Parts: sequence; structure tokens; C-alpha cells
Amino acid sequence: MSAPYKLFYASDIHGSEKCFLKFINAGKFYKANALVLGGDICGKMVVPLIARGNRWEARFLGRDFVAETPAECAEIEKNIRMNGFYPVILSPEEHAHFQEDETARNAMIDKVVLEATRRWIGIAEERLRGTGIRCLINAGNDDDDYIDQALRQSDVVENHDGGVTNLTDEVQMAVCGYSNTTPFDSPREMAEPQLQTHIESIIAQLKSPRDAIFTLHVPPYNTGIDSAPMLEDGKVVTKGGHTVMNPVGSTAVRGIIERHQPIVSLHGHIHESRGTKQIGRTLCINPGSEYSEGVLRGVLVTFKGAKLVGHQLVQA
Repeated sequence: MSAPYKLFYASDIHGSEKCFLKFINAGKFYKANALVLGGDICGKMVVPLIARGNRWEARFLGRDFVAETPAECAEIEKNIRMNGFYPVILSPEEHAHFQEDETARNAMIDKVVLEATRRWIGIAEERLRGTGIRCLINAGNDDDDYIDQALRQSDVVENHDGGVTNLTDEVQMAVCGYSNTTPFDSPREMAEPQLQTHIESIIAQLKSPRDAIFTLHVPPYNTGIDSAPMLEDGKVVTKGGHTVMNPVGSTAVRGIIERHQPIVSLHGHIHESRGTKQIGRTLCINPGSEYSEGVLRGVLVTFKGAKLVGHQLVQA
């Protein structure tokens, strides 16, 4: 009889180094066999520290910060990273140039994000190499293509987006980081028919979809784990002082789960919709995200053989 296999899953940390460190440490803390980070790993903002002689000035989270020593500057950089942003030291001339030149600014941001991602990969390699804990990280709809390349250069971090991997002799995992279309024109979006074709091509690589775990970034449509604020003309809709919520998950993902009935299906994408939903025999889970508060939300999934024996929503 196979021993129980424990997997820790989280998603949507959006550049929060505090959450990433918690994710890496979760393997040892929860005695997990594998760590899985299911997409949207990159942050959304670069914060410049303007170097003026022997001082550095930055503004983020609505506050002004001034460092007068390299040590103080390093502390501000750490604070920026922990809050999900990317620090970059610029001269006043460089800052002015990037404000005026959008092409140069975008290239600089990509460079900073890529360097930060490689730094995270180095942390994972240092802390997990030789532990026997697998670390599987895939990009999500908000992550650019160059993130895949960085992840695939590691000998510790594994990126299986668009493919499958063996977790045990009995259980495989299928991985897709794409979402259906959103109002935000993010880098990895597909129309529902295209998304269905793409995910089905991944599932076709499995030995047995019923004996698999699906890691699909976008949750299934109208399941309660895909509810997000309704938008009209880019603004949140309210009624009676309350935010109006509506389902924004994928109809393709829901249909695929209904047809193939995997052991469990792991999702993210919609931060507000932490919870579970049963679709036939399949338990669908979205652990949600509170990355902006430095809180890592996740789920522990335990299976034995090809049978789910337990799950627990956790946070740290």
C-alpha cells in the first residue's frame, strides 16, 4: 500500500517576497512531499529609489522614505520587496528618462522583474536542494513569457505549465497557467474555445485523467470559487453600499472537470473566492490570496494511492 502523499498548494502571490518565503518554508513546516505555486507569481509595480548624492528617496504605500546610509537603503529595498513591489535604484536623470520613454521603461521593468524572479529561484534552490521536497512553480495569466524561461533553467524548481508530471506511481498532475479572457488584457489569456482545446491537449498526455490532479489557474465557472467584483466601464459596481459580485471563471474549465473527473482540481486567479466546490467526484479548491497583507493562503491536499484522503485550507 502506498504511503500518504502530502501536497501544499498556493497561488497569486504577485511579487510578495514575504509570501514566497512562507511558501518555500511550508514544505518543512507541513511535512509536505511537494510545494506547488499555481501562477501569478510576479508583482505589478516597480518602486524607484532616487539616488541623490549620499541619500536615496522612495515613495510607496502612500509614504515617503529616505535613506542616508547603504544599510538604510537596503532596508527600504527589503520593505518594498516584502510588500510585493520591485525596488530599483535610479539617478534623477535615469528616473526622468524612464518617465518620458515608455519603451525604455517597459524594458527596464521586465529586466527588474526577471532578475527578481531569478533571485527567488536561487532562494528556492538554496533552501530545498537535498531536502526531497519538490517545488513546482508555473506562471499564471499575469506573468510574462520570460518567466517560463527563468523557471525552466533551474535544477530544483520545476515548471510543468502546458504539460504533466508524475507525483507518485499512481498520480500525475496536469498544469495550465492560462485563463479565459479578462477585462485587463493580461499576457496569458485565451477565448473559451481556445482554452478548452489547450487544456484538452494537456490532459491527453495523462495516463488516466481520473487518477490525476489538475492544476488549472482559472477556476470553473459559477462555482462560488470564481466570484469577483462586477465591473462596468472599469469601475466596481455597487448596490446598496455593497459590492456586486459575479462569476468570472471559465466555462471550458468547468466542462473539462465535469467530463474527466480528476481526483482534485487546484485553482487560483480569483483572490476573493477562497473555498471549495464539489463537481461530481472532483473536489475543486481555490485557497484565495491575501498577498498584499503578506498573508500566504494555501491548501494541504493529502492522497493515498489515487484517492483523496484529506484537505485543509491554511494560512500563514
